[in-house]
Amino acid sequence: MKNRVFLLSMVALLVFSFIGCAGNSGNQTTTAADTTKATTQATTAVETVKQDVGPLRIMWWGSQTRHDRTLAVLDLYTENTGVQFEPEFYGFDDYITKLNTLIAAADGPDLMQMGGNFPTYQEHIEYLNSYIDSGVIDTKNTDASMIGITTLEGNTIGLSSGTNAPAMAYDPALFEKAGVALPTFKWTWDDFEKAADAIHKKLGILGVSQTQNNEFEILTTAVTQYNTGESLFLEPYRLALNYNDDKYVVDFMEMVKRMTKSGSYPTPARMAEIKDIEGDPLVKGESAMTWLYSNQFVALSNAAKRPLKLICTPRRTVDGPLSLNITSSQMFCMYNKSKHKEAAAKFLSFFANDEHANLILKGERGIPIMRNVRAILATGLSDAEKEIYSYIDNLAKEASTNIVLNSPVQTEIRDSYIRVVEEFKFDKSTSAQAAAKFKVEANAVIDRYNKTK
Repeated sequence: MKNRVFLLSMVALLVFSFIGCAGNSGNQTTTAADTTKATTQATTAVETVKQDVGPLRIMWWGSQTRHDRTLAVLDLYTENTGVQFEPEFYGFDDYITKLNTLIAAADGPDLMQMGGNFPTYQEHIEYLNSYIDSGVIDTKNTDASMIGITTLEGNTIGLSSGTNAPAMAYDPALFEKAGVALPTFKWTWDDFEKAADAIHKKLGILGVSQTQNNEFEILTTAVTQYNTGESLFLEPYRLALNYNDDKYVVDFMEMVKRMTKSGSYPTPARMAEIKDIEGDPLVKGESAMTWLYSNQFVALSNAAKRPLKLICTPRRTVDGPLSLNITSSQMFCMYNKSKHKEAAAKFLSFFANDEHANLILKGERGIPIMRNVRAILATGLSDAEKEIYSYIDNLAKEASTNIVLNSPVQTEIRDSYIRVVEEFKFDKSTSAQAAAKFKVEANAVIDRYNKTK
C-alpha cells in the first residue's frame, strides 16, 4: 500500500511535468534575470519576517550548477528575512571528509546535505517530526509518501530536496555514428558490453566512463538482479550481504576486466581522474555513456552543451528485474547540537516550498516533492529537465519505491571492493579469488561495526 501511494504521487508529479513539455526551454545558468523573473512570476510561500538569529552554517556537495543556484537561494532568503549564512560546498569525497571532521569535533553545521549515507550520522541528526507537527515546516503541499521517503521507523530524518533514480546517460549521436543501436529499457548487460566495445572499436573512444565509486554502485545493482530486487545490503540498515553465491560478483568483475582490456572501459588510473560530473569523459565526447543519478543530468548536459539521453542500467536478462529505486536524491538535515534549530527548520520549509527559490533551483537536486513547486516548474522545463521527467515516468512503471539507505560501513566496503578488483584487473588474482576476498573483507567490516553497537 505504501508503494501504491508513492506511485500515485509520482503519477501526479509526472502529469504536472509533461504539461510543461510544451513550454519554452529554460537557460540552465542562474543569473540576476532569473531571480527577477522568479520575483515577478511566483508568490512567496513563506512570510518574509525578519529573524534575529546568528549566521546559519550550511553544507552541501554537488556540481558548480548546484553551488551557484543554492547560493542564489541563500541570498534570496537573506533578503527576505535578514538571516545570514556561512555556506560550504564541495565535491562528494571532500564533503564527507570535512563533515566527518566537524562531527567528530562536535562542531557540525546547522544544516547538512545527506543522501542514503545518513545512517552513518543518524545519532547527530535532529528529527523533524515536531517541526512538521507544529507547522514550522509546512508540508501541506506534499503527500505522506513524499515525507515517507526520508522517514525511517517513524523518524523524519530530513526534508527531501527532490526525487531521482540511478541511470545511464548516453550520447545518441555517438551511438549513431558508430552504427550501434540505441539502448532500450529492456537492454541487458550483454547488450551493454557489445555496444561499448563496438563504439570503442569504431570511434576509438571509451564505450563507457565511470569512477571507481560508481563501479561499486553498479555492482550492487547487478547483484540484485540475481536475487529478489533488494540491494547488495539488507534493509533497514544494510548490515548483512544479500547474496550467497560469489558467481554474482565474479560475473561482474570479469565483464569489467574484459571491457578494460578491450579499451571500451576506463582503467583505474583514468577513473581516478574523474573528479566530478562536469569532468566526465562523456562531456568532451571521449566516452559514449556514463553512470549517474538522474538529478545530475542537468549539470552533465550543461557541461556537454549537446543533446544527451537517459536510460536505465542494464538487466541480467530481457525479462529480468529492473532493480532500481525511485527515491529521495538528497535531503537537508538539521544538526542536533545546533543553537539555531527553529531558524534552520524555517529555512528548510522555505527551501522546499518557496516558489521564488525553486524557480532558481529548477529541480537540480531532483523532481521536487511539493505540488505547487512542480506546477510552477512544469511551465519552463529545459530539454535536459524534460528528459529527466520522461526517464522517471518510464522507470515508475517497474522501479521500487522504498527508502534507500547506504550501509553505515558503505565506504569501507566500497574501498575493499576497489582494492580487490584492482588486483584482479592487474592479474594478481583470479576473479574467484577476488570475489571471495571481497566477501570475507566486507563481512569482517560489518562484524566489526556490529560489535561497536
